[in-house]
Amino acid sequence: MSIPTPTSEQCELLAEALDLARCLVFGNRSQEAPVMERRRDRLRQIQAELESVTHPIRREALPLEEIPLSVRQAFVRAVLLVTRYHQAGGTGWQGSFDSTTLQKYRLDPIPAEWKSPKAIATLAQKFDLDSEFEAQLSETLTSVDDKLRQQRQLIHRILAETRGDGDLSQIAIAALFYNLFGIQIPPDKIHCIYTPLQIYFCIDFPADFNLRNARPQGWETIADDDFARLGQLHASLSSFSFVKFRRFPTFGPCNPAQINLDWAAAVATQIDSSAAQVAQAIAQSVGVLPLADAEAFLIHDIWGHYWQLVLTQFEGDYAVLADCHEPLRAGETAYTEAGPLTGFDLFDLTGPDQTQVHLNEIKARQFFHGEVRQRLGLLFTHLLGEIVADVAEFKFIWANPDSMAELPASSLFKQQPTKFDLSLGDLDFLFLRVLQPLLTVNLSALTPSRLETDLLDHWQSQGAPVESLALQTGLKGAIAQLYQLFLQEYQTLYLPKISDGMGRFTQIACNLLQLQNVINSLYTDPELAQKGVFPFQDLLLVFISSYCSLDCYAEFWLVDDVLAAYFIPCWRQLKLRSLAQPPLI
Repeated sequence: MSIPTPTSEQCELLAEALDLARCLVFGNRSQEAPVMERRRDRLRQIQAELESVTHPIRREALPLEEIPLSVRQAFVRAVLLVTRYHQAGGTGWQGSFDSTTLQKYRLDPIPAEWKSPKAIATLAQKFDLDSEFEAQLSETLTSVDDKLRQQRQLIHRILAETRGDGDLSQIAIAALFYNLFGIQIPPDKIHCIYTPLQIYFCIDFPADFNLRNARPQGWETIADDDFARLGQLHASLSSFSFVKFRRFPTFGPCNPAQINLDWAAAVATQIDSSAAQVAQAIAQSVGVLPLADAEAFLIHDIWGHYWQLVLTQFEGDYAVLADCHEPLRAGETAYTEAGPLTGFDLFDLTGPDQTQVHLNEIKARQFFHGEVRQRLGLLFTHLLGEIVADVAEFKFIWANPDSMAELPASSLFKQQPTKFDLSLGDLDFLFLRVLQPLLTVNLSALTPSRLETDLLDHWQSQGAPVESLALQTGLKGAIAQLYQLFLQEYQTLYLPKISDGMGRFTQIACNLLQLQNVINSLYTDPELAQKGVFPFQDLLLVFISSYCSLDCYAEFWLVDDVLAAYFIPCWRQLKLRSLAQPPLI
């Protein structure tokens, strides 16, 4: 594992950049314009100074045997998956909102030979991959095609149920919105954009939405209850909640529990599914956007995120991430170098009457670091998911430089594939939140914590005298000792600040910077990323997620080196061995 050790100067610049990102991304935006502009200028300057924190990019071809097997496997997987990238995004979008950004979005062409039934065997042979991996590729593509087919079938059925024998009018759109959110909204206030796989409602929310004010003009017909619920939905669009991770990749406000179950059951009957499955699939594929801001999000969500559900393994990490804020449980399993450990393994009952509680400090430390590793791995999945979505969004700028103003952006780095400010902001915002259950002591003389309850139930099943006051008191003391130990380990290695090269937070920020610099350089290479030529940019996007699909914690530390050292050599091997394509550049 290649964990970077930044220099003191780089740490100083990164620390300043982090402070600026905190102010600009999450800070008080009512501050005076000149102050904010000075901060923006300084952050741009720092980013430019840190562009040298990167790896040299190997541009020449390499013999296959010099490219690691894991890289060749990820690359071939990406080549095959990118043939489904068009289907998993926004191809064939329609709707009542005329999006100029979606109209102008362009994809890399995909050679017909990559879609051939023989493609798997041909690519496996050319990249010297064995028959077992070839079989895995076949299973992967079959699974992807099944997911695409099922989702297309669902969205087609929903739209057919909605429009009936007519067009998808705004009245029909409002009716669909009611079935999904239970809110009756004036039809002239709602629009819809849909693809074969996704649906996005674009709502013309009142300016400065405030439930305490008088009803705005044009909203007089909406009932008070519906208006209040619409206000809650509006507020949820900009607020953070771990539950949103369950709705990856849209992270939208569509709660399965709010969906009209009779309506969902009718849809499910038509596609041989269940109402619960339909509701869950809808929650992951329906988004809500303010109409005024729609162009700022449509490409990012439709082309940047949705394909991740179908073409990556990120969904599993996001499902676990959604529970990351919950109190620590005794059944939690941490995978350590010494093997798997659960909370049950950290405590022992001792003494002649089994009423004394002993904390195994060695196992507790192992558990803490294993659990932190897993939680940071989930955070890395999210960081990478947002990075590739930002890169996909940037493709509009790359292909349409004269139309840049048509794509609003919250980042200062609109003209770069990755967003230095937003990534630092995401890291800073989520780092402590995913670790919080390991650092928050929840002990009460009156009410047992989740960890206590789990342990007492476990020991009771083994015949221990759990009603003993000595045991219960001793358990509280042992848990307090556990959290004190956790806090010591946290303060030693994981404080979320950038001051030197020793802390893990500093190393993460530095590696994030190196990864972004490599991606920026590769994606905008004037020679390789030619518009409308042999696939490069879309393949790069899918390769990043393909490589980081098994153990995101370990792969996060390596992916920047892998991209710099092997992506172009693999791409040149692909061009060299694709006989129907032009010769090497």
